[in-house]
Amino acid sequence: MQNLNFSNRISQNYSLLSKKERNIAEFISKHLPEITHWNIKDLAKLTDSSISTISRFCHKVGYTSFAEFKTFVAQELNTEQNEKLEVPETIASYYNQLIQSSTELMDIHQLRALVNTIDQANKILICGLGSSGLSAEELKSRLIRMGLNADVALDPHKMLMSASLLDENDLFIGISNSGTSQSVIEAGKAANQVGAPVFTITNRNHTPLTEISDGVLFTSENQYITDERFINSQISIIFILDILCYSLLKNPTYLDNRNKTLQALKLK
Repeated sequence: MQNLNFSNRISQNYSLLSKKERNIAEFISKHLPEITHWNIKDLAKLTDSSISTISRFCHKVGYTSFAEFKTFVAQELNTEQNEKLEVPETIASYYNQLIQSSTELMDIHQLRALVNTIDQANKILICGLGSSGLSAEELKSRLIRMGLNADVALDPHKMLMSASLLDENDLFIGISNSGTSQSVIEAGKAANQVGAPVFTITNRNHTPLTEISDGVLFTSENQYITDERFINSQISIIFILDILCYSLLKNPTYLDNRNKTLQALKLK
């Protein structure tokens, strides 16, 4: 937790925060550059809360005190790029922020566990809704080109039916930014019931989806980039997929299969 930035701390512990604490998190995110000028009494007054509530909030997201919170935020702000950027530079800075945040969240043991489970799986079912469904489709395409037996379900009914037909030798992968997509959760539960391992790619911990998962790869979310024109919610998930596929392609068979599919497409 000590190595996580503010937005990742909020994302990882969001489900543990009370409504008042979530409001505090949102207020701080919108006024992060100003936070170093306020003391705990100022922040309590500005958020219509109490000093004890601010202290409790800091502890819940992994800071030992409000003073440590301010110190860490000041360090983050010192590393940020100049706000007066051209559009391409601005988007690049957002990408860099999300990728760096996702790198902080990467658990190499969880990554290896997923790679090993994919290696052993007879069939892989990937589920996601909305924009996460696009990422699910992307992962399916990549796995198929490695010669793996992968399918994707984007419709709630197909998710549930397909998951119920898995067995202990298969694998379920759920992709959900919030970890609260009910259709993905129900499909994950169905996979659990038939003994299939369940892995999740998500922004948030302590959610119904992470609770039913055998392994989780966390990504950073764009909610705390306070620019309403930046709408990419999948860049950090694609970053995780790149890491996963790069790791899988260490397997010579997967790499050879991918090269064969590339060659076949060139011949066409």
